[in-house]
Amino acid sequence: MKRHLLTTLFICFYIIANATDYYIDSQNGNDNNAGTSESAAWKTFVNVNDKLFNPGDKILLRKNGVWEGSLAPKGSGIKENPITIGVWGEGGRPRINGNGQVNATIYIRNASYWIVQGLEITNTAAERGNTYRNGILFENDGAGELYGIVIRDNHVHHVTCSFRYLNGVDPHQYGGISVSVSHTSKGTDKYRDVLIEGNTVEYSGRTGIVVWDYTWAEPNQSTTGVVIRGNTVREIDSDGILTFGCDGALIEYNYAEGCGAYREDDGFNGAAAIWATRGRNCIIQYNEACHTYKLEGNADGMGFDHDLDCYDCVIQYNYSHDNEGGFVLIIDASNSTNNIVRYNISQNDKERVIMIAGGVTPHTQIYNNVFYIGEGLDTKIIDHLWDEGGDVNAPWIFKNNIIINHGTGGYSIPGTGGIFLNNLYWGNHHPTEPDEINKITRDPMLMAPGTGKKGLESLEGYKLHKKSPARKAGTLIDHNGGKDFWGNKLPVYGAPSIGVHQVDK
Repeated sequence: MKRHLLTTLFICFYIIANATDYYIDSQNGNDNNAGTSESAAWKTFVNVNDKLFNPGDKILLRKNGVWEGSLAPKGSGIKENPITIGVWGEGGRPRINGNGQVNATIYIRNASYWIVQGLEITNTAAERGNTYRNGILFENDGAGELYGIVIRDNHVHHVTCSFRYLNGVDPHQYGGISVSVSHTSKGTDKYRDVLIEGNTVEYSGRTGIVVWDYTWAEPNQSTTGVVIRGNTVREIDSDGILTFGCDGALIEYNYAEGCGAYREDDGFNGAAAIWATRGRNCIIQYNEACHTYKLEGNADGMGFDHDLDCYDCVIQYNYSHDNEGGFVLIIDASNSTNNIVRYNISQNDKERVIMIAGGVTPHTQIYNNVFYIGEGLDTKIIDHLWDEGGDVNAPWIFKNNIIINHGTGGYSIPGTGGIFLNNLYWGNHHPTEPDEINKITRDPMLMAPGTGKKGLESLEGYKLHKKSPARKAGTLIDHNGGKDFWGNKLPVYGAPSIGVHQVDK
């Protein structure tokens, strides 16, 4: 046992001691150099793409440098010593242009423990056509379990990717930043621990940021440990941020604006800003989604989405505003169950606030949200379609919500399984407004509803006045998340407040 431990320590020490920094300088480098110092840097990616890198190695691109083509190194790090693609020198981000000629501008295939950070990436072609292109792509193609991917603080923009379904491949799988399990996977291929953090992705398609695992349905098939945090996506062809086939993905503190910006005739043009699908236990929280487009042929256009095959997933503490298709899409199609939408603020979303599709997802819970609809809007509060896709009469709840409707829209409530309790309705009362037990139709006395700007910090106007009739007027809900929009503790016993703000005194 002692000998084994000493051997392991020696190997780790050897790896650390032999880790090497490699420098690349597009202006002053030379590919005949050793590449192991700033003064002897390589010039292009020829040597990098031919080399098998070791744990702890660093590939450092000089700031202000510009390269054409694809950076596609090989090798794997270990947990204690990942391989890093980063920067050196002074100035702006080093930039790599794929020029639409490469599959991915940065391409890491079948490798574990990599960090990619601090770069500017493009991959622009004259047309989307039938070619799938990426800015940054990590791909698992038959490699089993891969670990430890970190993509941090990169600017990815103008990535031209096909919008079409071709040869059994889903175009949602590719785009600005993609961590992807191949469509030929048999369920043994997956990623463990993926962090995508602090990146900006703009003018890219089909998806801005995506983690995708084609085979996920059985136990131990899903990709796990996914965190997508603090990113900005804007003007994306289709979806802003998407996870497919993940268990326990956490999507938080992201900003998505102007998603769904492109459409094609006879194409599948559905788009939402931030969503999960074919997944379990995924949490979408503290995000802002706004100005999502609903172009011709797009039935969606929402800020958020619980999509097909979502099990025990939660959308909470988010801010949705000015999305052309509405706040949230909830799809069943006989495959989803037990999803939650709570403590969110929807302000001036268009067309409808909530869309229920493919029947009703059994045991859906929609509670303690605030829906604000301003004057001049015809936004429906609840709508539904494609009822034959599932059981339209499945049980679901709608409780403790504040609906401020200064517009003219009403309600189209699916089926007979909905339970409506302790909601507060204010403003215009459409004839289709639900009649329910403990219904309140008084001014909720919010501080300044409808005044939210950019940023979750602009939402103080949705706090309750101490004399609000919504104070302690809700119904208690088990496993309610434990805190309100601002982190105040929720009561374990007794009535909570209606809406997103808990007022106890």
